[in-house]
Amino acid sequence: MSSTGYNTTDNFTWLDYRTNNTQTTNNGNDNILPELLARFLPTILFAVPANLTIIIIILCNKNLRTQTFFLGILSISAFDLIYCVFALPINIDHYVTWGRWRHGNVICFIYTVLNNSKIYTTALMITALSAERLLTKLRSVAVVSDRMTKILSKIMVAMPWCFFLLFTVLCVLIKHDEMTRKSDLHETYCIFMAEQTFHMPYVVVAFHIPLCLLVLGPLVMIVMYKCKKSDWDRLSAGAQDNESLFMSMLSVWIVSFVYIGFCTPMAVCMTEIILCIRNRSTRCPSIEYSNNAYTVSLLPCAIMPFLWIITLEIRAILATLNDRARKLCASPDDTRTTMSFSSLRHRMTADDI
Repeated sequence: MSSTGYNTTDNFTWLDYRTNNTQTTNNGNDNILPELLARFLPTILFAVPANLTIIIIILCNKNLRTQTFFLGILSISAFDLIYCVFALPINIDHYVTWGRWRHGNVICFIYTVLNNSKIYTTALMITALSAERLLTKLRSVAVVSDRMTKILSKIMVAMPWCFFLLFTVLCVLIKHDEMTRKSDLHETYCIFMAEQTFHMPYVVVAFHIPLCLLVLGPLVMIVMYKCKKSDWDRLSAGAQDNESLFMSMLSVWIVSFVYIGFCTPMAVCMTEIILCIRNRSTRCPSIEYSNNAYTVSLLPCAIMPFLWIITLEIRAILATLNDRARKLCASPDDTRTTMSFSSLRHRMTADDI
């Protein structure tokens, strides 16, 4: 769970809550490691190789790494890879020790930044891809110039990283001094201390606005396609380019709705937690519910790399790699180099004769 869950209070209610919850959970769950591995290990095992494959494909292909759209996919895959390699293993240790921290201040800072920014940074990156695809379509029908499209597209792809640095990193840096002053908490736990007045703005900026933008982006694209369909089909430069653009847009639409579906429970859970902390709601989510919401929000890390295969360019590269692999496994006369037991027996018999 994000380090701004129940532990985002600037008083001692969090410590009281943590102590009581730890005692209750320890009494009811003596063996938590298998459950944690069941929650996080499948995501790590699928997400790491899948995102790494997408990164290698884009970086090793000059045509892809020079296109802004695939640079945006590269950003998403790189961010998810960093999170799965760095934050999730630490999360397992964090749960096993019931929140007690033993990795130092620097790792705590990085861990806090990644946990607090995971959902909104990825959501903004996908929204930027939606806007970039719309600009590319406008360029194809001569509504926007090529130069303007390239400039705006690069700005949009870079904006989520800028927001990540300004909003999360800067915010955690500002609060770092306040965290260290509470040595009784800071030396034992890795937490993000914040005043209660900060809670609701944080949830709105980090969860609600990015997810709403993620809905708005594809809807705008769909509406514009519906209204301009005949004109855009008539003015498009070529059938192949039009198909490539449509398939890349389709992949962004699917990724957007998949991400919304898996991350909305976490946004709802965080909102209920903040309302509970501020005594504005009597409905306080259980630890099990918040853990389940967090686990579900991680699934797009493993799912999204497979959705990018919808694009024509990545499918073409995978098809080329598949053909090369088949040629390596085949003999010059197009027969497999591997032999069955019966063929091997016949060859040995012929050699004896």
